[in-house]
Amino acid sequence: MKSEIEQLGPCKVKIKVEIPTDEIRGKIEEKYKEVRQTVVIPGFRKGHVPRNILEKRFGKSIEEDAKMDLISGAYSKTVEEKKIAAVGEPDIPMDTIEMTPEKPMAFELTVETKPEIKPKDYAGIEAKKKKAVVTDEELAKALERLAEARSEWIPAEKAAADDMVIADLTLTEGERSVVAEPNQNIVVAKDIEVLHAPAPQVFEALLGAAAGDVRTAEVAAPADHKDETLRGKKMTFTAKIKEVKRLKKPVIDDSWAKEMDYESLDKVKDEIRRRLVEEKGHQAEHEVEEQVVDALLKKHEIPLPEALLTTYAARAEERARLQLQMKGVPDADVDAIIEKERASSKDEMEKLLRVHFLLEAIGQKERIFVTEDEVEARVDRMAAQYRRMPGEVREMLEARGQMSELRSTLREEKIRKFLREKAKITEAEE
Repeated sequence: MKSEIEQLGPCKVKIKVEIPTDEIRGKIEEKYKEVRQTVVIPGFRKGHVPRNILEKRFGKSIEEDAKMDLISGAYSKTVEEKKIAAVGEPDIPMDTIEMTPEKPMAFELTVETKPEIKPKDYAGIEAKKKKAVVTDEELAKALERLAEARSEWIPAEKAAADDMVIADLTLTEGERSVVAEPNQNIVVAKDIEVLHAPAPQVFEALLGAAAGDVRTAEVAAPADHKDETLRGKKMTFTAKIKEVKRLKKPVIDDSWAKEMDYESLDKVKDEIRRRLVEEKGHQAEHEVEEQVVDALLKKHEIPLPEALLTTYAARAEERARLQLQMKGVPDADVDAIIEKERASSKDEMEKLLRVHFLLEAIGQKERIFVTEDEVEARVDRMAAQYRRMPGEVREMLEARGQMSELRSTLREEKIRKFLREKAKITEAEE
């Protein structure tokens, strides 16, 4: 087999291949032997069907199989020998490639490749880091959130803002039933959504509702709804109210603190402040990493394979899903968030892709890799957040095909940390 490559652009190559007649004959003969060993034809013993009978019945399909094997094998061998960083699979024009045992088979394939990046000047990037300062207002809000988390729902007569109603819900479009969900818990909030779109009219309809009431509101499906038959359609939202509940918040004092095994309310505040400082510190580090990456993108010209944008969009979505799961977000909420953010801009997607290739190149140059111990530690942390056994979480990730994405995410985190530690960081002015 002879092969050569021609560079068509920064991320595209043409592969030219010629397969000699002896390889063609050998592959065809191999295919006939495979068929002879498996086919059953009345009047002949298995494995002893004459060649002319096989040619008559299966000749065309055998030669097509042989042609496909030869082309795919030649492509794989060329990619390996020429060290082509191919992205995706090439479009093989099978109908235009002729194969005959009497002459060599020549064909051309065009394939997109990863951009070749030689990372430079990535140490000593200047960045500013915010100081992790917690204000009294932030502390008060965090304390209020903690109290809400330890609140309980008690019966109420009529629904007010932020109350909860338990109701049978339906969503209809004319005579068509779109949604029918009994016994749903709905918080009567101003930012309430229906079909992942804001629905303030539903909030207004539920205000003042009592058990036994039926409340309706007209809503419209978003124009980009995943169900094309619903896009932009007007529908009727109906809620048959069964119960109304109100959140009873605890009194935030020393007694409440002692119920949580703290000596006093001041000790609770100290712990909350410590956690907020830690969170702000992590956020400040993340912002430094973003500054460094943005600066590096300006230093590197990174062309992109066109077809890869579609593939990477799916990968970026899977990575976002995994990151939400690593934070312990329930699956139902993950689906809703992903659906809402699916329409991210092409410019943002291109930036994510360029960052991916740039960080990958730096990781290769600096030999930054992820160990299995690090993977296990992250699985353990996810298990703690999900309150499940680590083995269960690993099985879940493997079943979803997310283990490779987890390793890729951890590696990117290490590369970003490396760049942050190499940066020249000054404290940002207040």
